[in-house]
Amino acid sequence: SMLGRITQEQHEFDSSTAKIQAVRSVHLRMLRQLYEQLSASVLKAQLYPLAAALQAKGLKLGLRKIYVQTFERVRQMLHKAQTSGSEIFDMLGGTFRQLNAEFGFSLQVPSVPNLQVFEQELLDIEQRHLQYIGMGNALRLAQPEFTHRLARALALRLRTVFDAAANELENWSKAATAQLDAQLRERKRSFVR
Repeated sequence: SMLGRITQEQHEFDSSTAKIQAVRSVHLRMLRQLYEQLSASVLKAQLYPLAAALQAKGLKLGLRKIYVQTFERVRQMLHKAQTSGSEIFDMLGGTFRQLNAEFGFSLQVPSVPNLQVFEQELLDIEQRHLQYIGMGNALRLAQPEFTHRLARALALRLRTVFDAAANELENWSKAATAQLDAQLRERKRSFVR
């Protein structure tokens, strides 16, 4: 009877371990996609039209329009990251409910961080640098060193915001998956006992 019970518990433990590994695999794939959305290379690609317009020789006509379009694309990147975070939350929520019902775990998914704080930071950056794009700075915009510094400053500030958003999402993700590790360790200790 005891051997039969141990065999059954071994089977349940192996089954729960396999499901947790599957959840981790899907979760890591989704996280990689999320980090890719917030990566420096994607941000650089979104900033390229503005950088190219700033580096053009002569008067920079139509620069304000390119500037506004660039920040709209950057905000869209943040929206996509928020949507991806919500998708991860939904996936983890459904899986955690299933694991709780099937194996008696007590997993709960923390709320997805709200990235609106970072959207506000983007808006602040956009408003602060808008003064450099106007016609009042037409002569300064004709100077390559000024436009190079402006493009570099914008890229650096935006990169800082995107890194902070990625860190926020990473901390949230770690908090959610740490529960899996803790529950699995507890289950393993219980099984060994």
